[in-house]
Amino acid sequence: MLITIVYIGSPNNSLRDISKEYEKRINQIGKSIGLKNISYKSIKHSNKKNAIEKKEEETNKLIDEIKGQTLNILLDRAGTKLDSFEFSKLIFTQTGNNENIKFFIGGSEGIDQNYFNDFDKIISFGDLTWPHKMFKMMLLEQIYRSITIINKHPYHK
Repeated sequence: MLITIVYIGSPNNSLRDISKEYEKRINQIGKSIGLKNISYKSIKHSNKKNAIEKKEEETNKLIDEIKGQTLNILLDRAGTKLDSFEFSKLIFTQTGNNENIKFFIGGSEGIDQNYFNDFDKIISFGDLTWPHKMFKMMLLEQIYRSITIINKHPYHK
């Protein structure tokens, strides 16, 4: 299984140490459930000034990254709210540990809701708005937490 985090924006160094720590943890414990790697795909944000055009262009770029034989999960505040156990069950029980997973994070204008049906699942981390770099770090933490739940590791209390 491979996990890819696809997001609008440019790679940055902020919060790198924390993210690297979770990546290291995920790769170590993830082997026990067949996780081979976690990677990122940065998609350049739109330079359009008009918000509707910007949202449309960025949505199309994300939609182009949807692949078959992959569980494609959009992260959007309009999605279903899950607790850590439900998140763990979603990404590891449903995939049977064989299917790859792609998480999609839209740009500052979000994703055009007309394309929501193109994704297998849409989940929310709550109603708060987060900067992309912090959100990616929180997603990494939840992926790690999910693996510890599956392995009955004491990290998740």
